[in-house]
Amino acid sequence: MWKSVPVVALILIAAFAMVVPGHARSQDVHEAEPDMLVETRMQLTSVADLDGSGSIKVTFKGDAARDLRQYILSEFDSSINQIMEAVEVRGFLVSLASELNGLPYWGVTLTPTTDFANLSAEDVEKETEGLVSQTLDSNDDIVFRMNFDAHGEGFSKVIFITKTAAGTVCGAVRASTGYSFDGVMRMEQRVVLFGFGSFTVPEMSNGSLQEIRTPAGVVLWYSSQFDIVDSASLEDESISYEGFSPIENHQVAFAILLICSLIIVRMPGLRFEKFKKLHPKRYRKYAQPKLSVKITAVVLVAFIWTLYVLPFLLSPLMEGFLLYSIYFILIAPLAVMAQYSVSRVVYERSALDIPEDAIIEVKQALIEPETPEAVGFCSVCDKTIDLVEELHLCENCGAEMHFECSERAQSCPTCGSILHPQDTRSIQCKSCGEAFLHAGPEDPYSIQCTRCGAFQEEVEAGKNYLIVDSDPTMAYRMIRAMGISGRAAMVITAEFPGKMRGTYDLGEEVDVRWFSESTTDIDNVNPHDLEGDAMETASTFLMTTKRAGLMIDGLATLIELSGFDKVLAYVRRINDLAAIHGSTILMHADKSSMEEEQFKGLSDEFDEIHDYL
Repeated sequence: MWKSVPVVALILIAAFAMVVPGHARSQDVHEAEPDMLVETRMQLTSVADLDGSGSIKVTFKGDAARDLRQYILSEFDSSINQIMEAVEVRGFLVSLASELNGLPYWGVTLTPTTDFANLSAEDVEKETEGLVSQTLDSNDDIVFRMNFDAHGEGFSKVIFITKTAAGTVCGAVRASTGYSFDGVMRMEQRVVLFGFGSFTVPEMSNGSLQEIRTPAGVVLWYSSQFDIVDSASLEDESISYEGFSPIENHQVAFAILLICSLIIVRMPGLRFEKFKKLHPKRYRKYAQPKLSVKITAVVLVAFIWTLYVLPFLLSPLMEGFLLYSIYFILIAPLAVMAQYSVSRVVYERSALDIPEDAIIEVKQALIEPETPEAVGFCSVCDKTIDLVEELHLCENCGAEMHFECSERAQSCPTCGSILHPQDTRSIQCKSCGEAFLHAGPEDPYSIQCTRCGAFQEEVEAGKNYLIVDSDPTMAYRMIRAMGISGRAAMVITAEFPGKMRGTYDLGEEVDVRWFSESTTDIDNVNPHDLEGDAMETASTFLMTTKRAGLMIDGLATLIELSGFDKVLAYVRRINDLAAIHGSTILMHADKSSMEEEQFKGLSDEFDEIHDYL
């Protein structure tokens, strides 16, 4: 919800700044104190027709108040005492309401609802100011108020908001009292419109309009001040009303903005997830979302919603400009495109900084073990020989070397003589055709030509192998051969990875992961979550490498923890993935630890079964 808080805050601040109705433009007449002030509050609904209600407050000041009072006295002073009494004021209000009945005002006709005829003297005083108990020559302000109902046809129309309103109020006063107002008049009107209708195409000369748009409707303020002599001298300020406008419908604009806003606020998270997956899995938790992308999303959402709520926001820059809802068909998608571009550029630049491998510094106390005295120096690998059991001497020249190094070298690096003549045999390379000597294991997957480096039996891409043996040595030789030959190789084992790497001489060519419940190591794979974590590890490796090799070691442990059915389903899925991506699956199994039906079901999932038992 972090996205909604700043958006709402920005919109409220902007709306608050625009709530107070603006003043008319600067002209001489507008700088003068008005002689007559008309304040109107209307609430209308626009579904089929225009219906609603409102109130009007009229204030006469100074000489205009004195003149109106004299006309009222001359017309309604039934006691002929030159003092306005409550019953006489009530007669004026009844007459005024009668004259206002049926007159046009903001596109509707008025029906006064205040029951002046039955008002008590106290109520008359509450509804008016400067009338009751006033004398003929008093200059006190005159104020009277009344409520009304409003009704109008719900079709398109042009509303002459200055001329019609002034003509209605002044005409009703003139008809009831005979007084014709000819001073400076000011209007302050607020119209709240609910429903599908809208006000469009304002034509202002001296007055000003402000509006707040909401999904339910609009709130519009109009203010104007002008010098009135007769109705013909009034400015033709107008605004159009439409029951449903194709260019200005706030519900349509709201739907567009809501959809685009959701896209914008979701984009930083979606783009970050793509960026995160570019990291090697072990380092993904160190990836951090970019604050600039989040800030851009907040700013864009706040900007388009502020424009929606305050359609007159840009009017100071462009004279009389009103941002209609139809503009949001362009503005909102542009905001989405802007957020997409910013997100993409920022994260693409950040992706360039992702290292191929990360170095995580681990500080711990170092306890150096006692180093035993070396018993020799290997003439093959140039490393010390620490144990006598590891030492092998050349029978011809006495050169020292590790026993494992002597098996790999086959001939002495010092004198060239055969190191293990009793085990040495000549093999013709299947790749280059040249003969070479070999004294190592008989498994063809581990026999490598000393001339061209080719293995005498290739682990084929796109096939899967089940290695049946009491220990996984033969399977490790096959995955090691793949790594040495340059193919991407990974082992997921139930044993400690460091132990497996050293025991089977995997080197740096083979990636080793650990089936472990511990969460302290980023290379761990949860053995209880074969469908989730274990499948993600395998599928990510197989889908991001070509002709890769994946070995699963620890079948008995997985069956014990998750059950045979889940393990079999896991094997089927990774075998299918390997076939699709041209990769190889190796699995070691000891059939003595499995039921016969289980072993048969497992065997059916593999292309080749190498049984060494």
